[in-house]
Amino acid sequence: MYKIETYVEPHYPVKRSYFSDIVQKTLGSNRIKGGVKLTISVIGDRKMRYLNKQFRDIDSTTDVLAFPYTLETGTKQFIDSSGDKYLNLGEVVISYPQLLNRAAKEETLVDEMLAILTIHGVLHLIGINHKTAEDTLLMESMEDQILSSIRS
Repeated sequence: MYKIETYVEPHYPVKRSYFSDIVQKTLGSNRIKGGVKLTISVIGDRKMRYLNKQFRDIDSTTDVLAFPYTLETGTKQFIDSSGDKYLNLGEVVISYPQLLNRAAKEETLVDEMLAILTIHGVLHLIGINHKTAEDTLLMESMEDQILSSIRS
């Protein structure tokens, strides 16, 4: 079982339940069957710019950030109120204004862009990156496969 916590700023029209299928398909396609927890937040550009400056030293907003929890960064386990244990993967943060900008630029539906950014962020939480051209191709291929499974 997956535990997904969400925070959506009140003025953004995103249903918290939207993320469940996306996260399940992303983790399931990477053979992660359950026992994990993650958080997804949808925020505005001002907060996203702050986070990008604080953690990446880039003084501008961006569409998605991922903060994986590793042995180096802190908490690895979460125990919910029922006593179930989960591996805490981390947090995905999405800028809703940047999501809208990118959806318009790429002529993509807003819900589909939300799925793309969520998949991208979750892949980062499980260690998939795009530091090299080869890594980028692998990540894009994985994103396309997961997105296709969500559409069907």
